[in-house]
Amino acid sequence: MDKIKKNMKIAFFHELTPLSGARKVVEEYGKILGKEHTIDLYYVDDKEDVTISLFFNKIHYFKFARSNSRIYRDSISLIKLFFLHKKIAKIIKNEGYDFVFVSPSKFTQAPFILRFIDKSIYFCQEPLRIVYDPLFILPKNLNIFKRFYEKINRFNRKVIDKNNINKVKIILANSQFSKDNIKKAYGVNARVCYLGVDADKFKPLKSKKSTDILFIGEKEFIEGFDLLDKTMSLYKKIPILNFVSRDVNGVGISEKKLISEINKSKIVLTLSKSEPFGLIPIESMACEVPVIAVNEGGFKESVIDGKTGFLIDRKPEDLKKTINLLLVNDKLIAEMGKSGRELVLNKFTWTKSANKFLSLAKTII
Repeated sequence: MDKIKKNMKIAFFHELTPLSGARKVVEEYGKILGKEHTIDLYYVDDKEDVTISLFFNKIHYFKFARSNSRIYRDSISLIKLFFLHKKIAKIIKNEGYDFVFVSPSKFTQAPFILRFIDKSIYFCQEPLRIVYDPLFILPKNLNIFKRFYEKINRFNRKVIDKNNINKVKIILANSQFSKDNIKKAYGVNARVCYLGVDADKFKPLKSKKSTDILFIGEKEFIEGFDLLDKTMSLYKKIPILNFVSRDVNGVGISEKKLISEINKSKIVLTLSKSEPFGLIPIESMACEVPVIAVNEGGFKESVIDGKTGFLIDRKPEDLKKTINLLLVNDKLIAEMGKSGRELVLNKFTWTKSANKFLSLAKTII
C-alpha cells in the first residue's frame, strides 16, 4: 500500500441516506484514514444515526427536521439549512482541520457548507439530476400550476447547487462519465477518484449456484427493471431469478446476506439508467461473478466487455442473447469471474480509492 502522510486532522461532513454509494465512501474512507489520522465526523439529519461506526474520533450530530409540507421544504427549510451550515462551518474552522471532506447533500445536492469552508474537497457523485439529466424532464401531463411550481423550484435548486459547488477547491468525480457531466453542468474540472470494494468481505464463497440471474435494486424504471421485464417476456421458460435490495432502516438485506446472494448467482445484472459509477459491478466481480451491464454511464469503466462480463445495448433481445451465452457455459462464467476479481484487486479497492483521495487532498494542505 502506498504511504500516506500521518497525523493529519480531517473533518468529514455529510447529509446522506444509508443506502447511497456516497455514504459508503464516508464510512470506508473514515475506516481506512482513521488508522493514521484524526477523523471527526459532522452530519445533519432528522435523527441520530446509530449505524455510524466508531472509527471516527468525534461525531457531531446536528438535528434538522424536514417538514411534511412540500412548499415549506422548498423554501423556509432551505433558509434554515443555510444558517445551520454556516454555524457548522464556524465550528469546523475553530477546530483547525487540515482540510474538510464534503459529501453530497440529500437536501440540496452540493451542500451550503461549501460556501463557508476554505480548504474543502467535494466528492460530487453526480450533478443535480432533476436539473441536468434528460431522464428527469417534467412530464407533459402536469397541470399548469404544478408545472409552474416545478419550474420555479428546479430553477432555485439549480442556483443553490451551482453557487455552492463554485466555492470548492477540489472536486472529485467517481468516474470519467461523471467528470464529463460535471464539466458540462458546472463548467468546472473534476478529478476522477474511483470508488472501491472491501475485497476481504466481498469474495468468492463455496456456494451452490442456485440462482441464474441476480438483480440488485428496486423494481423501478431508473434502475432498468423495465429492460429486465421485457427480456423475461421473451422466454418460454424463464431462468431462475432473484431480486434483492440493500438494507435501509431494516428494509432490505444486510451486507452479509447480499454477499451470500451474489455468490449463489451465476450472473449479476446492472441495468440502471445513466449510472454515474455503481458499486454493484465491482462488488459482484470481487465475488467472482460475471456482470452483464448496459453499455452506458460508469458501467463502461468498471466492466471489461468480454473479459469480466458483457456490456450490451439497452435492448431485450441483446440481454436475452447474452444471458443465454453465459448460462450454457460454466467455464466462461468461471473465467470471467476470476478476471473480474483480479480487476477489482488491481483497480477498485477502498484502500486504492482512499490513497488517491488523500494524494489529491495534499494539494490544498
